[in-house]
Amino acid sequence: MLASTFQLAPGFGPRREQRLWGQGIGCWTDLLDAPAGVSSPGAGDAALRAAVAEAQDALARGDADRLAGMLPSGEHWRMFADFADGAAYLDIETGDDDVACAGISAIGIFDRAGPRILLAGRDLQLFPQVARGYSMLLTFNGLSFDVPILRRAFPGVEAAGLPRRSAPPAGARRPPGGLKAIERERALHNLRLARPPHLARIDGWTRRDCGASAAGRAATSTRFACSPSYNLHDVIHLRTLIAYAYNALVDKVQAPAVRARVRAVPVPTRGDVLYDVSKILLSL
Repeated sequence: MLASTFQLAPGFGPRREQRLWGQGIGCWTDLLDAPAGVSSPGAGDAALRAAVAEAQDALARGDADRLAGMLPSGEHWRMFADFADGAAYLDIETGDDDVACAGISAIGIFDRAGPRILLAGRDLQLFPQVARGYSMLLTFNGLSFDVPILRRAFPGVEAAGLPRRSAPPAGARRPPGGLKAIERERALHNLRLARPPHLARIDGWTRRDCGASAAGRAATSTRFACSPSYNLHDVIHLRTLIAYAYNALVDKVQAPAVRARVRAVPVPTRGDVLYDVSKILLSL
């Protein structure tokens, strides 16, 4: 989908992109092979061709941050298929624990090596090294929550490779209740995202608020026992939901010139990593 994107230069928004698609120009090479002026008269066409050439170079170099800077933020989902292999799905847990790092008690990560969790008081300080080299971060609402907190906790994390932009679940709606509410939607039942019974009644607010009362403080040990498992399920389910949402957005594109080139991505299931989660939890 990325190579069919023409919203790369000033003045080229959804309408002009749709017009190009309707003319049979469904990808970057189509535009560069077309006669001058096909996208717009005068300097506009030259500007778009220059932007396309820059985008091609950035894609060839694997420079996700450069491409994200060229795209409108609402179109970052189009990068997913090209950069998913080198991406990391990420979720953080925060609390007022004595061992927390700037409020972070855990960072769950799912990358090409599988799931892992970094815990405050154990190995959370390794996050800058772990983050080095990811093509992009895939988070749930991460730009307003996870990423700002990570930057406060690890001031030098940009130099270690933390992308300056992170992708939300691609176009996914955010109903009250966040990620768990999306998982429960009837249309997604076939993805089998149900959580184990001991996690089913827990959500982010429960975990953050459980220390506010005497009963909550008494349940601290249970909360910490559940938090790593909950956090790992968050990133595993995020992997599935982003792939599902990407395919749903691709399906909305009706232009034949684009549909002939764009393919759906595989939607992973959680079953392939549940054994890994069990091993991680047993090692804590």
